[in-house]
Amino acid sequence: MRWPGHRLALGFSFSVLIVWLAVMAVLMRQAALPPEASGTMLAVFDPGTPGDQVFASIIASGAKPVRETAFGFIWVVSGEEPGLAGRLEQNGALGAYDELPLSPTIAGCFALADAKLSNMLTP
Repeated sequence: MRWPGHRLALGFSFSVLIVWLAVMAVLMRQAALPPEASGTMLAVFDPGTPGDQVFASIIASGAKPVRETAFGFIWVVSGEEPGLAGRLEQNGALGAYDELPLSPTIAGCFALADAKLSNMLTP
């Protein structure tokens, strides 16, 4: 049995996926912090990198590990010495990015509700 419409749909889906990946690759490169950046940031490593290796790379770059995110290859790190982002990349990170405003390990609705409740209860 032949389904001619499916070939068009699959081709279109594949084309959209390829364009999306290319755009995301450019956007991620542009969003990366400059090598001289310091402070609190996300350190992104290759997916599948063992946690011990990620932790060792963070320590070797002079950063303080703050916490692991829901994805084992993304860590929140901190350091005040200039050049932290560059040292992270030299030690195996794919890039360093600004920290997310909410932790991806916490369910978004509950985190937002807790933050609003906390602000209402504190004077």
